[in-house]
Amino acid sequence: MSGICGIINLDGVLVRRAELELMANKAACRGLDGIAYHCDGPVGIACLSLDTTPDGTGACRPVVEPRYGLVFAADARLDNRDACACAGVSPHLHAATATDAELMLGMLLHAGEEGPGRLLGDFSYVLWDASRSKLHLARDAMGMRTLYYRLEPGRLLFASEARQILALKDVPRRLNSEAVGWHLCGMQTPPGQVFYEGIEELKPAEEVVIDLAGRKRSRCFWTPDPERRLRYPDERDYADQLRELLTEAVRCRLRARDPVGVSLSGGVDSTSVASVAGWLRQQGEAVPSMRAYSWVFSELTECDERENIYRIADHFGMPVHEVPAEETYPLVEDSLNQPHEDDPFFSMFLPFLDKSLSAAAADRVSVMFYGFRGDVMCGGNVNDVPGMLLAGHLREGCRELSALSEVFSLSWPSTLSRYLMRPILADALGNGALAQGWRTARRGYRSGRGKGGAVAYPLPRGPVRRAAEHISPAFLQQVGLPPIEPVRAAAATWQRSAPRDRYIHIFSPLVTRGITYAERVAAMHGVGLADPWSDRRIAEFILACPQYCVDTAIEGKRLARRAMEGVMPADAIRSIGKVSPEPLYLGALRNKAYHKVIDLMTHSRCAELGFVDEAMLRERFERFVRGEAPSFDLWPTLSLEIWLRRFW
Repeated sequence: MSGICGIINLDGVLVRRAELELMANKAACRGLDGIAYHCDGPVGIACLSLDTTPDGTGACRPVVEPRYGLVFAADARLDNRDACACAGVSPHLHAATATDAELMLGMLLHAGEEGPGRLLGDFSYVLWDASRSKLHLARDAMGMRTLYYRLEPGRLLFASEARQILALKDVPRRLNSEAVGWHLCGMQTPPGQVFYEGIEELKPAEEVVIDLAGRKRSRCFWTPDPERRLRYPDERDYADQLRELLTEAVRCRLRARDPVGVSLSGGVDSTSVASVAGWLRQQGEAVPSMRAYSWVFSELTECDERENIYRIADHFGMPVHEVPAEETYPLVEDSLNQPHEDDPFFSMFLPFLDKSLSAAAADRVSVMFYGFRGDVMCGGNVNDVPGMLLAGHLREGCRELSALSEVFSLSWPSTLSRYLMRPILADALGNGALAQGWRTARRGYRSGRGKGGAVAYPLPRGPVRRAAEHISPAFLQQVGLPPIEPVRAAAATWQRSAPRDRYIHIFSPLVTRGITYAERVAAMHGVGLADPWSDRRIAEFILACPQYCVDTAIEGKRLARRAMEGVMPADAIRSIGKVSPEPLYLGALRNKAYHKVIDLMTHSRCAELGFVDEAMLRERFERFVRGEAPSFDLWPTLSLEIWLRRFW
């Protein structure tokens, strides 16, 4: 939403305001409510304010504390304002009138090293400590706000967007091939990977401290506790607690000007958010009214969710703005299919995101609500049959195995092996031992094309296994991605398979990148973004629950559905389901955008740089168009090609 950027000249040279203005103006959309500058000798900080609150408490401006020699700037929505106000060191600060940044600084001064972990909400911040000549940078636990920095001899640059750093003419633009490799392997680019060499990104829950000598110290200030377990005697207690947590998460994000919007589909995630917001208003709470923005399909009727959308909207009195799917085909309209300069990641369904936000901005919506992380929090095919059986639910465990066999068209031996024996062995032997044995068993070779003709490459392992066949094995071998993805390495601390899988889902790099891109698009429309499902308190709770209570093949998103009892209309709970808009994308590839796709594959930058085999890519695409081959993971290549053509 808002944004920050700055220059610290470690060699003591005065900061030139003109350079700071170049950085700020590169993301001027984040400063619709004003840009405030603080320049003091070798320190320059700019705050771009896009304040969505009704009382000005979300304003982004420098906080100067001369008693301690501190300058603080934050792009933030603080959710525990009262707790931070009680901890504040200044008697003049009051929770009702202080900005989020002022209250955050008070908590950081009060709690010291524990300060960042005590802040709840979406944020990125910088804290310049002149008395110790150190800069502190930090990013929130769920990675909802971004922060980049570049450390040079004698200078430190930081910004909410990487393109702000690139705005300075003496910053080189060099493509980071490792980030490209991650992108081409399923778009699972880990946080911290930047597509420009020499620029770093803070990871979620990371604090970085840099001193005048250029020495850097990094630490993780929060991580969910793998030892925490919740075991309630009545399964309804889990639903009650999730309802309380989601209600509080929605309430915190409703500290916004009237009206707010919601991207409403017919699925569990967005309907839950809309229902809680509507229910709070029905209970008489002073929350803003909500408007719905929904995708409607008149031609591809199998994708249409209007029936359930209007069940929710009519029940809570929400007006609905319909966005016709026929106007949002991927790749058809260039202006609606543009990546951000920072990153080639963007969704093939960006036209809907853009059109809905454009309509919301015209309606003067302050914040758009989404349910982005709802699917990975409470769904996502995380199965826990061993947990069911260990808890004594034998009949339910057998029913779940039968459902899994039917859903995935597996024989009973295959079902038992995949969903019972393998998880039990993994838990007994340890995740690392089983994974190593599996990798060893899969050793082999794959053919590819090298400069001298056909070459045999070792069978891909780790993230490289997700790369489509047209991705150059030579390029992937050169990049050398690790055999284990960072999110999987972090999940290894969880002893059981089911919570380990849930952790991998919740902190999926794909989801984090998607939210980051959506936030940038929202900011370009002058609208804030809120995802109540990305609340760290919900993540902690879900990871501590028995996973068989969260989601099953018999009852998808079981816990989320049950949490909505008494909030969402009963007929809507029964009707909510998952509908994929994939036919819109496939229709674009085969028909509406066919010639555009062929153009992107012809004399492509990706092939020129050695990332893909252009002939293989075109041959496979044509076979797909003719119906001779199934769809394949083409989007990472197309999105990268569009980005390279525009920014390189």
